[in-house]
Amino acid sequence: MHQRVRQFREASVRPSAADYALALESLAPPLLALFKAQHERDIVHSARTARWLIDRGHGDASLIAAALLHDVGRGGSMLRDRVAYVAAGWLRADSRLGAQASRFELRRAVERSRTHCETGAAMLVQANAPERVVDLVRRHHSTAAGDVMLALLQQADAAS
Repeated sequence: MHQRVRQFREASVRPSAADYALALESLAPPLLALFKAQHERDIVHSARTARWLIDRGHGDASLIAAALLHDVGRGGSMLRDRVAYVAAGWLRADSRLGAQASRFELRRAVERSRTHCETGAAMLVQANAPERVVDLVRRHHSTAAGDVMLALLQQADAAS
């Protein structure tokens, strides 16, 4: 709960030059373009996720790239859409509320949030990302099941 309150409070923070510099040194041009196309709050969150890993000595290139790109599939959803998705998740109603073909944008936005892992992985495949990066992004909300690198990404995501 505290994490969600912090995320809401920090939703208007703008990316810094250091956020972009980290992505520039860590990502190939097609992946950098995907990073830059994210909503500003996702850029800030992704850079914080990557820095959390780096600050703890985890500098694997695939892990850092996955941290920078793990939410790329979210699209440009608005803050209210994110709040609706989180609330629907708490109520265990996200799969019923989300609907890609709905005439209501809120329902489409909830579906984008619900499926952002798979959507992001597909975007990364199109951009020729390394297979390990695609896999980490695809599974970053799944059970780690002994995958240490995935567990680290999940820890960093939760802390950021």
